[in-house]
Amino acid sequence: MIGISPEPSPLPPADLAKRKPQEVNLLANDILHRFFSAAYNPLYFDRGRDGRLNAPDDGYGVLYVAKEASGAFAETFLRNPGPTLLPTDLLARKAYVTLKVLQPLKLAKMAGPGLAQIGATAQVVHGGKPYDSPQAWSKALYEHPEQFDGIAYNARHDDTALCYAIFDRAAGAVLEATRETNLDQNWFWDLADIYGVGLAP
Repeated sequence: MIGISPEPSPLPPADLAKRKPQEVNLLANDILHRFFSAAYNPLYFDRGRDGRLNAPDDGYGVLYVAKEASGAFAETFLRNPGPTLLPTDLLARKAYVTLKVLQPLKLAKMAGPGLAQIGATAQVVHGGKPYDSPQAWSKALYEHPEQFDGIAYNARHDDTALCYAIFDRAAGAVLEATRETNLDQNWFWDLADIYGVGLAP
């Protein structure tokens, strides 16, 4: 039997600059959530090629956060589908931070009806590698006349969880509020329980 290649993820349409994407607005004092590698600064605007909504040409950095702690958990600890046990060493390497929004931010919404309105599909933010298509969308929305501060999308491993890819043009608009380096606590395992995840023996 001849295999069928998956449908390619769509690229931004030529007239995207003339379309008006739906918006998600973050307000001053909103709290954002992020799990990060404890050895590094949590306010990390990634310029590499491994991030789904990173710049394709390292022209700007992207900070990945979530509206709720559960969304941040899904984006960090559920990247490899299937396993239900978290390795102890992974837990030890990660930390959790809340970030406070200092001024209003305007994000392009790549979810719900907003996808069709700009010529996208959920595959852009939910598909696997390579990330050529989502990174092309990132750059196109970064350069959009509306001057968005980032992109709002639903997490790949929990499509009810709203996440944000914030462009580094808004770096001064977010500030670390709290940090927790010990994840072996009840609040963390309550999050893990939502997804049926436990700790490896």
